[in-house]
Amino acid sequence: MGQALRITFEQQDYTIKLLSPTPPDLGATELEVEVLEENRTLVLNDKVWKFKENEDAGLNRLADAIGKSIRLRYRI
Repeated sequence: MGQALRITFEQQDYTIKLLSPTPPDLGATELEVEVLEENRTLVLNDKVWKFKENEDAGLNRLADAIGKSIRLRYRI
């Protein structure tokens, strides 16, 4: 898709790009995004979005904010 989304998280601006060619489907639990100039996978786990294969709590709070922003934008 390549549409850039912007969010402000902890007083910093971030630009996120969805990498899938189509908008996410209703009920999507994994999303491919580009954030911090890296391709990452967001995974929905117990109503909390996290980066796949990441244990850093700070990055996972950012992942949750990104996931919620995408969820609101695309109503997934």
